[in-house]
Amino acid sequence: MDDDVASPDAAGHAPDPRGATADGGRGAGAAAAPGAARASRLIDIARAVGVHTSTVSRVLNGDPAQSVRPEISEQILRTARQQGYRPNVLARALKQRRTGAFAFVVPLLRNPIWVRLQRGALQRAADRGYVVMIMEEPTDDPRPPDSYRYLVEESRVDGLLIATSLRVSAHAGGVLTVPHVYVNRRGPARGDDVVMDESAAVRMFVEQVADLGHRSVALIDGAAEVDTVFRRVSAARRICAAAGLHLTVIHAAATEEGGWDAARRMLRRAPRATACAVGSINQVFGVVAALRDGGVAVPAEMSLVSLDEDECLAYLDVPVTSVSMPLAELGSAAVDALIARVDGSPGRDVVIRQPMNLVRRASVGPPPADPPRWPG
Repeated sequence: MDDDVASPDAAGHAPDPRGATADGGRGAGAAAAPGAARASRLIDIARAVGVHTSTVSRVLNGDPAQSVRPEISEQILRTARQQGYRPNVLARALKQRRTGAFAFVVPLLRNPIWVRLQRGALQRAADRGYVVMIMEEPTDDPRPPDSYRYLVEESRVDGLLIATSLRVSAHAGGVLTVPHVYVNRRGPARGDDVVMDESAAVRMFVEQVADLGHRSVALIDGAAEVDTVFRRVSAARRICAAAGLHLTVIHAAATEEGGWDAARRMLRRAPRATACAVGSINQVFGVVAALRDGGVAVPAEMSLVSLDEDECLAYLDVPVTSVSMPLAELGSAAVDALIARVDGSPGRDVVIRQPMNLVRRASVGPPPADPPRWPG
């Protein structure tokens, strides 16, 4: 961390008490203008929280070796924000030969989960003195992750947060030689992944509907090449098999139209599902519309659960139950992991498990007493 007090210059002279330099400019030791607020320092935060400045420094720098209680760490971060503390990024960048910036490559999606994920990353980066440049990648033909390596090699950013990698051969090479972390995706090598516990989310859905008596369930989700989808489908197959449930999996575009098409296909399958989980909020709207168009009552004939949470789900004709995922925490952890890579720490995979909870609304109920007879 930069010192909080002025020091003599290279020739050993003390700072001019008037704040003037030899060339007439304002020196590092300049007094604040009358009425100007003094910038918050580490010692100010330490005094407010009641801890040592070294503790504040370790928390604000995300020191992985720190042994600080979570409530103290959160109090330090909150106090730093309240006091408007800003690390001297320019001094640190010059000293460490870094830019103080990251690039976050995300899919070009309207899904609100990306907003919450980005917000968590941006807030944590700001807490630690970094800025994040958001780069949207077209979803129909995402470029291989290594295509963004030039941003680090040309000293535009210090590292890459990548949320667009697919399970395809063109992306199998990963990113070579530069600091990077895969976010909400798994890369080709171990030690670079920061993901959520998708298996636990699927288990919440299965256990809820199985406890109500459902024996045939469906999962509507995005393309199989998306790692998040792959992990949800794998978990659903494993959990349903263990519970003795019949599972139907339908892949479709992660859009409203994709949800509509997938729901229409689901209604033609036998045995017909009586409970359905949906992988993205955009698909949920299409599924709801298709069920309404087909005369399928929710939840009387079909229970419905979204594996994404957003407040908008509470305002549908039938409010939709969902699984709330730790998206902001995912973004925050990804930034910490990338800073550790930039600092030279060995990579390790991170799974964010909490907070995760079932948001109960009106779209889940027991299965119908008689087998459903929907239009073919």
